[in-house]
Amino acid sequence: MNRVTVDRRLLAHQLLRAAILAGFAFLIVQLDRSGNLTLYIAPRMSIYVKLSALGLYATAVYQLYAALQTWIGRRASDCGCDHAPSPSLIKNMLIYGLFLLPLLLGFLLPDTLMGSTLAAKKGMSLGGSESISRQVPAPQQPVTPPPAAEKPSTEPAAPLDPLDAMFPADIYTESYARHAKKLYGQELIEVPEKQFIETLTTLDLYREHYVGKTIRISGFVYRDGATPEGQFVVSRFAMNCCSADSMPYGLMIRSDEAAKYANDSWLEVTGTLGLTHHGDQEIMILQATGAIPIEPSDTPYVYPDYDFGLD
Repeated sequence: MNRVTVDRRLLAHQLLRAAILAGFAFLIVQLDRSGNLTLYIAPRMSIYVKLSALGLYATAVYQLYAALQTWIGRRASDCGCDHAPSPSLIKNMLIYGLFLLPLLLGFLLPDTLMGSTLAAKKGMSLGGSESISRQVPAPQQPVTPPPAAEKPSTEPAAPLDPLDAMFPADIYTESYARHAKKLYGQELIEVPEKQFIETLTTLDLYREHYVGKTIRISGFVYRDGATPEGQFVVSRFAMNCCSADSMPYGLMIRSDEAAKYANDSWLEVTGTLGLTHHGDQEIMILQATGAIPIEPSDTPYVYPDYDFGLD
């Protein structure tokens, strides 16, 4: 009986690859079952991540099949190519380390909310989306009389909406102007989770018209070395696809009891909107009339509302 020669080096590589692939798939399943998957990715991306776990499992099974074929002295496939792993131990350690390190961190580190520490590194946006420029009322254009040959229209002119002058818009800010008109008539303006970024951006675009309005906002407490005494920021992390592209957005709060609220504690703050300067920038500030400690939201991050402006 002929003795089968086993390529033990190739077998070890195939088993290690199978373990890494299965490990990533199991990590995704574990995060999904624990409800912590949305701490890392936006809900709209979760279906794709879950499907990727199936692909990882399938690839891990194939690597196990290839390892079995290597064990019995066969090749899982013969494409005429040389797929032999590198004989260099250092090179292999570096390559596999790129996959093993994040996998181990995923299992060993606790799943925590993004908070003040990361906000300080990313930089706090005090107002709203920085990609939207503030609007100012356009100058009135001189009225051109109709040509002499034409008769003036006898139809009554449509009444002008006074809010149009208060909330001017261009092609990029039409939806914000419409939202601004809705907010202007409200006695209490909520900054909701669904349109957190859009509402802050609207208030910031037309901030002068909301001075004195009552605003309510909730989020985690943030302050850094540049935050004046008696002030702090109520903030939320906004996520587009995953935690890598997240950015903190917030509103500066002035309160006589500011010192009692620690960083990363969650508050619901109600107050009167005003304006102040932070460095060389004019920003909104909320003079707090009430602050209630709350538990972190079930959905601690906020996301862009892709239906904003469609109604």
